[in-house]
Amino acid sequence: MLGNEPIYLVGYMGSGKSTVGRYLADILGFRFIDTDFFIENRFRQRVQDMFASVGEEVFRRREKVVIEELSGMTNAVIATGGGLPCFHNNMQLMNDTGITVYLKVTNEILAKRLELCGGTRPSVKGKKGEVLLHHVVEAMAVRAPIYDTAKLVAPADTLMTDSDERRLATQIAAELRIYANKEPQQ
Repeated sequence: MLGNEPIYLVGYMGSGKSTVGRYLADILGFRFIDTDFFIENRFRQRVQDMFASVGEEVFRRREKVVIEELSGMTNAVIATGGGLPCFHNNMQLMNDTGITVYLKVTNEILAKRLELCGGTRPSVKGKKGEVLLHHVVEAMAVRAPIYDTAKLVAPADTLMTDSDERRLATQIAAELRIYANKEPQQ
């Protein structure tokens, strides 16, 4: 039986964490939290503005404070920012306090998705084509080994439509139930 511990969705930006997360929360009857929006509300500033005004290190410390707070929540699907698992032992915290699910997407598809959304995120702003792909490849060389420590991996290359996102959320919900039944009860 699926417990009430938080479900954390991790993966690179553009992997579908927020859209799939909303559907997953609905399927499970859990609340949905996007850490980027949570941070923006808490600190009353957009993520890209925080990067510009206080820098990445301060932003990453803010993420740490927020994920520590959210780790105590029950019945929640939490979509993390792409970098959140990769700093301050956040991935270990999430693995210790809930079930982590890595939405895995190839570098080429990530780059295409990011280009389609206009490159508005701080680390990819203004990057296109091969430059953007090179950036994604370099970032994923560092991040993928961390994401790979998630308890579950969900291939997310085929997310093209609303129905694809719903289908993946349904598959993840089924995998979570199977995983919960295999996990020793505490």
